[in-house]
Amino acid sequence: MKIRSLLFFLLLASGGAMAQEKKLIPIEEVQGVWTRRFMYDRQLVDHPLALQIPLMEARDPEVNVEFLKFKRQRKLSGWLAGFSTVFAFSTYLSKGSISEGFYWSAVGGVALANVYIGAVSNRHFNKALKRYNELSKAQMGLKLSSSGQTGVSVGITYPL
Repeated sequence: MKIRSLLFFLLLASGGAMAQEKKLIPIEEVQGVWTRRFMYDRQLVDHPLALQIPLMEARDPEVNVEFLKFKRQRKLSGWLAGFSTVFAFSTYLSKGSISEGFYWSAVGGVALANVYIGAVSNRHFNKALKRYNELSKAQMGLKLSSSGQTGVSVGITYPL
């Protein structure tokens, strides 16, 4: 009977230890002259898409939405670049079938759309990265705020 009780207690105690969550490791941005790299868990990451697993491990809806928007827009940017390349190559093969003005306006329009989508997608990635790093700090503290006419309120903050 004592052995069963001891085994039950050890099983119960070890179950809580197995349920511990992994602590989020902050992602640092290393800005180069022409490049943007990231430092995650003492490893240098060259591409933002390589940070998908750590960002999704946060299980935060805001991080997930912003990163998935970034990923979708990067894919769209790749499709636009591919369309521009195919259009330029087909125009080169069939010389004279497309006017020069139309060619440059189409290629220029695709290039401008690509630059705009790239800027917007980087903004979404920055939002996701900022929110992830806020979650990884996980500080506990007191918050003091004034609520106008009614007075001052005090609360304890703890990011989940």
